[in-house]
Amino acid sequence: MIKPGTTIYRADALLPWKLYSQQWPRPGGEWCGWLLEPGSLTQRLQLVSEGTFKVQVISEGWCYQKSGNRDPFSVTVARQMMWSRRVLLCGLGKPWVAAHSLIPVSTLRGSLRQLVKLRDRPLGGFLFKHPSLIRCEPEIVKTEDHWGRRSLFQLEGRPLLVAEFFLPALMEHMKQLNL
Repeated sequence: MIKPGTTIYRADALLPWKLYSQQWPRPGGEWCGWLLEPGSLTQRLQLVSEGTFKVQVISEGWCYQKSGNRDPFSVTVARQMMWSRRVLLCGLGKPWVAAHSLIPVSTLRGSLRQLVKLRDRPLGGFLFKHPSLIRCEPEIVKTEDHWGRRSLFQLEGRPLLVAEFFLPALMEHMKQLNL
């Protein structure tokens, strides 16, 4: 089980994030489909969870973002308050993905203010309904026995950062489904 204080599963974790083309060794085929999925992770998890998909909120609240050299926000966002949301995306009662989103206060204007009120609703369900959504090429990272990715999104021209760490229980389930 993921402990609430675990810092490795963060979008701003100091990990060796790299574009897929720069990653070596590269992830195996079973991971690539998840890491490079251009569509909604939420929708894909809902499809393979046999109707048991659930979002478990670990923490959410305001924090300060400290931009650094490896930080995708360093160019687009100066040091400012961020809405930080850490969740587990679960299927069959098990954590499949540990996710963390960082949303600058400057992004949370107009209709995007509702991003701080998602509670146990998936962020992906909100993001992928917007025609203005742009996703930069994701960065990936290997951590222990699994992989993670983080993507910088632009929604209505404003940035937000999302990291997703694919946990071993998801891959075990996919092997059982022979997918």
